[in-house]
Amino acid sequence: MRTKIALRNLYISQAVIFIFLIFAYYTWFPHSFSKLGGFNKTAFMLVFADLILGPLLVFIVFKEGKKYLKFDINVLLSIQIGAFLFGAYSLYLKHPSYAVFSDNRFVLVNVSQLHPQEPFYKQLKNSFFSSPKLVVANIPSDDMKREQLMFNIIINGAPDLNKRPEYFKPLKQQNFKTLLSKSIPSDLLLQSDTNKEKFATFYAQHGGEFSDYAYFPLSGNNKKNVIWVFDRQIFKPIGIIDTDPWVLAKK
Repeated sequence: MRTKIALRNLYISQAVIFIFLIFAYYTWFPHSFSKLGGFNKTAFMLVFADLILGPLLVFIVFKEGKKYLKFDINVLLSIQIGAFLFGAYSLYLKHPSYAVFSDNRFVLVNVSQLHPQEPFYKQLKNSFFSSPKLVVANIPSDDMKREQLMFNIIINGAPDLNKRPEYFKPLKQQNFKTLLSKSIPSDLLLQSDTNKEKFATFYAQHGGEFSDYAYFPLSGNNKKNVIWVFDRQIFKPIGIIDTDPWVLAKK
């Protein structure tokens, strides 16, 4: 009976966590964003707490005919549910809310880094079920406002421009064409045999050739830098190539 109850707990926990992690992976961490911090460690802790500790504790505590058994099981289930909710909320806070283009690169900004939370454009508002939105950090055109913004960032320690949703604007076809002039030059990308192999693998998976895509630096929550590849025709991200663009620039 003990084993049956523990296995039942395991199967239910497994189903709930599997559905949630599939949702989180494809909704909150698309485009291989899981490689750039926030997903793997939290997902592991969630799986460990709910799939291992939960059923194991139920197996240890359960003893048929034991006094206060129902109370003990309810306490364990409450702890297990609390651990799941805590892990799910932690993953929500760590997931990228925006991919912000600022200067010459994209930066992933998670929910907990935004100050304030509300963007200027209504279409850029995020909910629990939203995927990361592509935006451009728009520096104020007014000289006085721009100087005040930079003063607050540099002197007063205010959040950087890429963490300020009130300055975000949607990345559309018109401003994407402007961004193309800031993409990584081809002579930097193909200067090593290792990179050539990575790009060849990418084209084998996604089709096309070098000139069909635009390449931008992308910085993640774990400070890892990769190359983010966009289709020039449809103005959408296609995938990530695991090469540090800043190392390429130094060379």
